[in-house]
Amino acid sequence: MNHKYKRVSGWVFYLTIPIALYAFISNRFENFLVFKVYPLFSYKRTIVTESTENIIGSDGFQWIENGLVNEILIVIIIISGIVNSFSKENFEDELIGKLRTESLTLSLYLNYGLIIIANFLIFELTFIYVLVFNLITILLFFNLIFKYKLYQHYNS
Repeated sequence: MNHKYKRVSGWVFYLTIPIALYAFISNRFENFLVFKVYPLFSYKRTIVTESTENIIGSDGFQWIENGLVNEILIVIIIISGIVNSFSKENFEDELIGKLRTESLTLSLYLNYGLIIIANFLIFELTFIYVLVFNLITILLFFNLIFKYKLYQHYNS
């Protein structure tokens, strides 16, 4: 990808993450952009007890109404993160490619390390939230590590 998209996609990526976290945590946009959707899997009600969460009933394979703010924000974060991560630099050479590969490898190690830790500390339905956040953290780690390595490279 051309380097001219890097700056715009970076702004979109880094500004959308806190907006998405706010939307996810606050549930304020739950009734915004409500459309009829056709889910593969869904649930009607979750009963939480002291020892477990039980999903009762399924709305899968039928039309339901759902607010799409969280889904749209995740798509924006993923697309802008990929464009920002893999757009060429102004001066792209083999060393930049090597730094990019090293950053991607380190971000994968960090991301899967967090999943392993969360696997032993977070349980049941809440673990799904961790996996959703990992969609974003792998791109975030990669971008931050790569920018740091570029900063070190240009200042040495």
